[in-house]
Amino acid sequence: MLFGDTGRRDASRSVPEGRRFDFELIGTGRAALELLGRGGRALVLGWSSGQPTTVDGSDVVGRGITVAPAFGPDLLSRVGGVRELEQRALAAAARGDLVPVVSATFPLARAADAHQALESRATIGKVVLKP
Repeated sequence: MLFGDTGRRDASRSVPEGRRFDFELIGTGRAALELLGRGGRALVLGWSSGQPTTVDGSDVVGRGITVAPAFGPDLLSRVGGVRELEQRALAAAARGDLVPVVSATFPLARAADAHQALESRATIGKVVLKP
């Protein structure tokens, strides 16, 4: 997935004519799915576009694509649940091995601007409010 200067919503404008992706992480809606090439694979991470990405039989059969959820039944039905994964992730974060991408930092007095940046999809990564 390409992220352009204007945010994810305009990513398709950055794709050269006729170019399609073999693999995508989809969370931005149907437009992202359309960039997936014949026989491509997509991993659905949610729907930051506000609506779930719809996939139908013509996508799967007609284009030969594979679509799977990031957090599907295999992960959610793990023996012992996901607690062990949570603990490993928290430990890695505490060690500094996992560092979130911070896109923007705003003073608390500008919380409305931070929300606007998120809603307009002008950020990639975390948005932090500081007191």
